[in-house]
Amino acid sequence: MTWNEYLPLAEKTLSLQFHCEEDIYQKILHAVIGSLTEIEEILDNYVDGKLITDVNKQGSIAEESADIYWYLSILYRELNIEAELPLDSSSVIDEFDIKSPFDTLVKFTKQNLKFLDLLKKKLYYNKPIDNQLMVDYTNNMFRLLNYYCQIYNTNVSDILDKNIAKLKARYGEKFSSERAINRDLETERTILESK
Repeated sequence: MTWNEYLPLAEKTLSLQFHCEEDIYQKILHAVIGSLTEIEEILDNYVDGKLITDVNKQGSIAEESADIYWYLSILYRELNIEAELPLDSSSVIDEFDIKSPFDTLVKFTKQNLKFLDLLKKKLYYNKPIDNQLMVDYTNNMFRLLNYYCQIYNTNVSDILDKNIAKLKARYGEKFSSERAINRDLETERTILESK
């Protein structure tokens, strides 16, 4: 699945019921907070900066990366950013001075927190927001995540396919709060572990 194919499919499962219907900044805040919570789940696989699980047996790196792409898709849609997978991530190592896979997650988190700071100033101080900075932070997070997936030989197109299949199993054609709370985890696990 291409990124441009993924964007409208991911949007079908976006929650608009609570606080987000017409407010672009609430949608963007959802994306930034959501991607941070998914990074936290990936970080559970590390101790002292070292991966403690076998990435071939442990699907959470691919699974949580796919969930982060879902949150990044909100930013790409709301900010009208055009991108196509794969984005060139070859310059990421030098540009962000990356030393390890764990460091890639740290740099991703820092970009995300800078974005969160922009939103804080907009939402709570009514400071005008710099749209280009939001685009830059989004593209940086996207490139860092692409690079992280490359490190572990994770095929982004495949994990986007599985992510949409999981979300279809969970929600059908659109978000439901009830179905978000009462998930069929067995069916979702079967989808995520399929070849």
